[in-house]
Amino acid sequence: MTKLSIITICYNDPNLSKTCESIINQSWQDFEWIVIDGGSNKDTLQIFEKYKNRINKFISEPDKGRYNAMNKGIKLASGEYLNFLNAGDWYFYNDVLNDIFSKNQESDILYGHEVFVYKDCSQNKIEYMPEIINKDFLLKSTIRHQAAFIKKELFKKYGFYNETLQIAADFEKWLEFYHHKASFVRLAYIITNYDSYGISFNKKSKVLAIKERKTVLKKFFSSSEIKDMERKIKKNYSFAEQIFSIKNASDSLHKIITILGLHIKIKRSIQ
Repeated sequence: MTKLSIITICYNDPNLSKTCESIINQSWQDFEWIVIDGGSNKDTLQIFEKYKNRINKFISEPDKGRYNAMNKGIKLASGEYLNFLNAGDWYFYNDVLNDIFSKNQESDILYGHEVFVYKDCSQNKIEYMPEIINKDFLLKSTIRHQAAFIKKELFKKYGFYNETLQIAADFEKWLEFYHHKASFVRLAYIITNYDSYGISFNKKSKVLAIKERKTVLKKFFSSSEIKDMERKIKKNYSFAEQIFSIKNASDSLHKIITILGLHIKIKRSIQ
């Protein structure tokens, strides 16, 4: 069995070449690369053409959204672990997969840190993940699928991403895995660069994201747990700040980025 399947979904992303280059330049190549393209234009398809000798499975056709595309990738994957490195995101360094998979680390889910890349690349920040994934963390934050490696077996047991959700299906799946006592192990590495420019949703998307997140939370947490979390957030954040804000943490060494109610603690700039 292949150790890893890298699944890249794409629809005319301007940073696609960065994603592809970071994959083919990995020093560890014991993976299959699956591309699920949503029917991109000629220019995008020409970029994929450059990498056709390394792409193992390729589909280009209209889909029903990103979770439909991700589910297509899961169904095609033969790897023990799955990593969703979507178009526009890229691995942090060329040895990262070797550093992870040359060791006999075993867990249902391996997750690491990542860099938030801003449009001008002048204030890039590291998002450090906690050592322990617990209820308190999942009530207010999430794991980035770009920087995580998920055993395919979990999708066989608990189903694919919920395609009725447009934004919060990955958040829902983390909660479902946690609810079923999947094991989480933090990696000591920065895994990916994440194109945070893509988080600038329009007003309609922001409202939808908040609605979906609340719906998902109700499936896994009691109303008292959710209300307690909301009280803590409202105490420190206005409604606008809950949509998007950047604040200094009390230790002065970190900043707290809030995106659609998710609080991300990050440390130092990457220049």
